[in-house]
Formats: sequence, C-alpha cells, structure tokens
Amino acid sequence: MLLAAALLAPLGASGQSWPERPVRMIVPFPPGGGTEAIGRLVAQHYQEVFGQPFVVESRSGASGLLGTEMTARAAPDGYTISMTASGPLTILPQMMQAGYDPVRSFEHVYLPSITPLLMVMPNNRAPNSIAEFVPWAQARRGQINYCSIGVASPSHLSAEMFARATGVEMTHVPHRGSGPALLDVIAGHCDVLFDSMTSSSAHVRAGRLKALGVSTRERLASWPEMPTIAEQGVAGYVTQTWSAIVAPAGTPAAIVARLNEEGRRFSAGQRERERTIAQGGLPVDLSPTQFREFLQTEIAAWGEVIRAGNIKVD
Repeated sequence: MLLAAALLAPLGASGQSWPERPVRMIVPFPPGGGTEAIGRLVAQHYQEVFGQPFVVESRSGASGLLGTEMTARAAPDGYTISMTASGPLTILPQMMQAGYDPVRSFEHVYLPSITPLLMVMPNNRAPNSIAEFVPWAQARRGQINYCSIGVASPSHLSAEMFARATGVEMTHVPHRGSGPALLDVIAGHCDVLFDSMTSSSAHVRAGRLKALGVSTRERLASWPEMPTIAEQGVAGYVTQTWSAIVAPAGTPAAIVARLNEEGRRFSAGQRERERTIAQGGLPVDLSPTQFREFLQTEIAAWGEVIRAGNIKVD
C-alpha cells in the first residue's frame, strides 16, 4: 500500500488533478492588440476544456519585458502562464537587460501561428505603394515618423530594416502595444506603422487605414491582391511576428503537455484555422520541443538583423 501511494503521489504534482483553481494568463501588452486577442480566444477554449477560469491579465510595460519577466518569476505550478510575443522572447533580451533567459527561464508551451506584418499608413497620406512612398518620404526628410508597438519589437526592427533598405529617414515613436499604435495611425498622428496582420488587417479591410504591402516572401493566398514589400523593390525583405504561450521553467511536464495538446487541437479546428488564415496568419503545429527549437532559430535570425544594422535602444 505504501508503494502504491508513493507511485500515485507524483500524479497530482505532475498535473493529473490540475487545474483545481483559476489559472492566470499574463499578457505583457495593453488591451487591444493581437496578442491579447488570441490570448482571450485560447483562454476561453482552455476554460471550456479544463473547467476552471483562465483569467487574462494585462501587465504591460517595457515593450512586453515586464509581464514576461513576471511570468518567469512566478511559481512553476501551472497556475501562471503567459501569452507573450516574439519581441520579448527573441529581440528584447539581445538589446537590453532582461530579467529572464528566453530559453532557460520558460517552458515553451504552445505556438498557434506565425503572422506577417503590414506596412500601414493613415488614409489621408498620399502614397499608395512602396514606389510612391520612398520619394514621398525622401522629399520630407526629417519630417516622417513611424509608430511601433514598442522599443525592440518586431514592429520597431521591421521599420528600421525598411528604412535602411530604402534610404528613407524616419523618427521612431514607440507605443505600449499594438492597440495604442493603431489608434495613433488611424488618427493621423503617425505616418507609418509596421504591425501584425492579426491586429491591423481588420482596420485596412474596414477602410480605416491603407496598407502599402505585406512582409511575406510571396503574396498570401488569403489576400492575393495585397503586394509584398519585397516585390515592390525592397529585395529580400521578409519579417514576421507571433504570439505564444510560455510557463515558468519547472512547470510540470504533464501540465505543459496538456496545454500544448489542447492548444493544438484548438488551432486545428476549422473555425479557428479559417479565422487565422483570414487575418493573414500561417497556422503551425508544434510540440513544446519543436517550439523551443523554432524560438532558438528566431533568436539567431533577429540577432543578425540587430548586429548588421547596429540597432540600439535609446
């Protein structure tokens, strides 16, 4: 009997009885952005499956670093996870002091999809293509600004890559997330924004913004009329972003496996898959190990961009 008890005891600790109370899902950005949107959809799915509330909690600051660090420092008991993004996991730790290691500080739970960026502008700006934008911006040297969703975000680095490739000069105006940045572009306070298609494409389709191009290598099957930035003369220009769930390092493997399995089942559902593709996302289906390998590849790729451009945080 003692042996049986000893064998059964680890089951609870490894996640067989989890969750027994609400789970906190930290989103390290303000409400209104793409990361929060997908976080709420996944949280709702988890809540239905696991029978406990998954409470989405916005903890923005430092381009996503603060909320991501909060997750890294949380107890690894399965009751704190984070829907964070590529910036805090692949770029920030290479450009500033972070209180976590993107590989060692987390369990890499679930990556729903990857998403290209759209180059968007207010409707009252003249350019309607990259070919028109470049001379327009060069004629206004020192007067053009671009919003980003935060310092050292893919939004920030994608704009810097574009500026170097085309020779235009733009002033960086960082925001605390996609929602605030989009509002400023719609209002005409910023001239340009490189933003995730998940959060920006709806505004373009609704006529609130204009898009000059998408950051994929080839045109998207879901939006074939939208030209790529690369095909408009910026050779080799390809960038992407993504949001994903991580948990503190040491979270029981059984919990990580259950979250991954249910997340992948959610992404594979016809309704969610169609929604992802309609918004320009590219669905993926990765195990935690494959997600970690993907993350390491992304860290290396953005590191090359940072070093090649000598991009620094002011």
